[in-house]
Amino acid sequence: MFSKFRLNVIFLIFAIFLSLIFRELFILQIINNDENTQDILNQNFETFYIPAPRGEILDLNGNKLAESILEPYLFLNQKKINEENITIYKQFISFNFNDLTNSEIDNFFSSKELFVEIANLNDYETDLRIKIQEYEAFEIFNQPKRAYIYKELFSHVIGYIGKPNQDELIEYSNAFGNKTVGKNGLERYYENILSGKPSEITLQNGEIVEITPAVPGKDIQITVDVNAQEVVKESLQQGIILANKSFDTVNLIERGAVVVQKIDTGEITAMVSLPDFDPNQFVSGISEFEFKKLNRTQAFNNFAIQGLYPPGSVFKVVAYWLAVNEGIFPEDASNSGQYVNCEGSLSFGFDDGSKQVYQDWKPEGHGRVNLSEALKQSCNVYFWDIALKIWRTFGNTDSEAMLQEYSKELGFSSLSKIDLPFEKEGVIPDRELFEDWKISKPELVRPEGWLGGDLMNLIIGQGAITTTPIQVSNAYRALLTGIKSNPYLYNRDSNTNEENINISSEFINFLLDDLNLVTNPGGTAYRSFQVMGDLTYDIGGKTGTAQNAGDLNNTSWFVGVDSISNPKYLIVTVVEEGGSGSAVAAPVSRRIIQYLLEENLTPVEFGEITE
Repeated sequence: MFSKFRLNVIFLIFAIFLSLIFRELFILQIINNDENTQDILNQNFETFYIPAPRGEILDLNGNKLAESILEPYLFLNQKKINEENITIYKQFISFNFNDLTNSEIDNFFSSKELFVEIANLNDYETDLRIKIQEYEAFEIFNQPKRAYIYKELFSHVIGYIGKPNQDELIEYSNAFGNKTVGKNGLERYYENILSGKPSEITLQNGEIVEITPAVPGKDIQITVDVNAQEVVKESLQQGIILANKSFDTVNLIERGAVVVQKIDTGEITAMVSLPDFDPNQFVSGISEFEFKKLNRTQAFNNFAIQGLYPPGSVFKVVAYWLAVNEGIFPEDASNSGQYVNCEGSLSFGFDDGSKQVYQDWKPEGHGRVNLSEALKQSCNVYFWDIALKIWRTFGNTDSEAMLQEYSKELGFSSLSKIDLPFEKEGVIPDRELFEDWKISKPELVRPEGWLGGDLMNLIIGQGAITTTPIQVSNAYRALLTGIKSNPYLYNRDSNTNEENINISSEFINFLLDDLNLVTNPGGTAYRSFQVMGDLTYDIGGKTGTAQNAGDLNNTSWFVGVDSISNPKYLIVTVVEEGGSGSAVAAPVSRRIIQYLLEENLTPVEFGEITE
């Protein structure tokens, strides 16, 4: 009886299970038949993307700097190639496109791509395009080709495009379909604006069933001016040639940068870095040899935002601001107007092992100077005296780093946040940094760490300090406006974070007057500017000559102001290993100022060696 009951239960369970299977089969085959059939058909759909035209880049006056030109390209539909027709297509390609090798043609047909790009038809006769239409495996699609109209002139500002890597495919949503992405410059920074949405070509079993048109990228109009850029580049090139003629150096002098910035807004009017390159090379495909050649010269570096140099005496304006604000002057002076004797050297006692004697660049000294004269003649001794007072008064206290704090408030050792990628920060050294370096970079510091001598070096822009030309420009702009904000090339509203700095109009006028002394008789840049005659009475600037390690020549700096009475532009010039700032960088800046003032341009000629 028990066994019969168990058998009935098993039979009932089996019957229920079987009925459930039949039910699912009925739903699958009868009720959902259309839906499942559609799912199977959908599995045969494939998508191919045609890149969208990138937005144009225009200069301040509407001149095109970069554009995308639609050109016809021949593609091979792999789904329509079989053993019966493959030979015909290979012969057609070989006969009509003579520059393609047999190996390249074979690669087309072994590709895993849905559509394989064969050639740009732009330079071929219309008859060929008509013939192509007779072959069902061929398709002609218009694709954008990027063109950089001024070639090298804007290479570091605009940048270039290239094939996206894995990280870029994740970061930029349109990179996969467009098959290119901005690699540097504005092309990269504004990738999401410039790149459009690619066209989608939908195929079913190899046949095109739908084409979704591309959405072009948006245009951007930037602040840079073509004419100013051309003059800046010519002037920097002349300065580099002049430096090579004037100095015997271990290395060829070939690197430098210029930034021209509007004082009232912070926008960039011109930015040049040398050496440069033609971004069009990356559109057609640059050879490995050419790439390595350019890379060896560091041509891909934008030295305006990536060149890290000790600033030399152009940094003295930070100590100048500190002295006025804090009332800290050399031992025998209680205010900025009092004179002290600026001898050719400074001797004193440090109890921490620092150097005891510091030699000014002018061995015979500068005579009696106050703060204004010290800036005019770039007297190191005057500023060393300020550093010495800071050290002796505040050493080993929080106030010991007041010079560093003043420099950081102006933007040194932090990104300017200009709308360009890969900007470098630079370094403002202090006790804390040296303690970190003792562990992380022991080769850069002594075992004793931060010493009084390091502050002496820092106050004249030497030692471990490094900065970029854009940081220097932005720092001077902050001193002349009382506002620190991001420099920019496009879209000021989204890039500028304004911060007010405690700088009075009285200080600004005081600084402008003293910068004017530098370009006039007795100033370190007078020889470079005297060709401008009476105009020099309304021009200002600051020279800088930064020492480099070993046998390398000094780096040449100059910061220029186009007008003291109505300042509109800052011009920052640096020539790596270019020697004295007053001899090379100053005359480069002078020629640019001539252009900005709409004066006749005169050649860049050697000034005089100071500092």
